[in-house]
Amino acid sequence: MAVVVVTGAGLGWRIRRRRPGVPISWQTNQSVAAELHRRMHRSVDRTRRAVGDARRRGVPTESHEGLVDDLAATARALDDQLVLASKLPFKARHTALLGLRYRIVALERTGERIGRAAIEAASPLVDGVDESLARINDRLDLVDEARVELRRLGGEG
Repeated sequence: MAVVVVTGAGLGWRIRRRRPGVPISWQTNQSVAAELHRRMHRSVDRTRRAVGDARRRGVPTESHEGLVDDLAATARALDDQLVLASKLPFKARHTALLGLRYRIVALERTGERIGRAAIEAASPLVDGVDESLARINDRLDLVDEARVELRRLGGEG
């Protein structure tokens, strides 16, 4: 009974994660095209999570979410090209997949930029933190100077 439940859950997860227009076997297939497909969508998912983290921190993320949607649309277009490239003869497939790999790397970099921009919008400004730390250290310096002066005058400190 447990095997049936686990198998059913696994199949449900696999179908739910399926990308339209992409062979279902690509979820586990070890071909170059399938690996590029999974790599690209992991990147889009990471970007979406980073924007979600920023939203949970109270940052307005509508513009970032629009960028992620554009990124996902680009990934779907690349999926179409991956499917077509996977059907080519070996030498032509290799050349086509190499070109697509560079585009996927560019997509990953763009996704990282989107996620970083969203997270940085949720972070305090570094200049404000630096100024605050400088003020605290200045006050501590004044306390240290006062103790030195008290010792010099013969007081306790």
